Amino acid sequence: MCCERKVRKVLLSLCVALAAMVVVSGPTAALAQRDAGAKARGEFGKGFWSNQRASRNMRHARDYSRGFYRYSREARTIQPEVAKTESAELGRNIDAAKKELATVREEYAGDKEVLASLKVIEDHLTKAAAQHKTLHAACQQDTVDGTVGMECCNVITKELEKAMAEHAALMRKLEIKAESGETKDKSSTKSK
Repeated sequence: MCCERKVRKVLLSLCVALAAMVVVSGPTAALAQRDAGAKARGEFGKGFWSNQRASRNMRHARDYSRGFYRYSREARTIQPEVAKTESAELGRNIDAAKKELATVREEYAGDKEVLASLKVIEDHLTKAAAQHKTLHAACQQDTVDGTVGMECCNVITKELEKAMAEHAALMRKLEIKAESGETKDKSSTKSK
């Protein structure tokens, strides 16, 4: 009994100490990631937030595409108003992602590596937008063909997923550059 109490006491002390370390070091570690000059050095700003918004818009567009695909497959009758609304939202999100990427392109105009990644992403978004035009035209009819909806959404979803994968890779590259201290200004002078 005596040994068990000592073991419990030691384990309890270790747990309390570990919890205290996490509580004390947690906020410090989070705050140490970026200092007050991060925004001035260009680590935060339009490019950072535009990248976040572009990513979000691509995810939303993919979700609308997947949802419309399922609706086209499972509904006995596709309601034209639902099809029009869903298609419009899908297109709006694709267009919003393209707009945000244009802002990122301006922000990183001197970085050839970033621009190459943006070109790949934009190409996938352009293919998705072209397929969306076909889908949206089909949704304007009095009766919407579910097969056309599924085919279009299949292509749109594939292109959006490719764009999202390339965007995620771009974000990792930008994080590595930020961690290494390389800013947009330094990368633009290297490419000159």
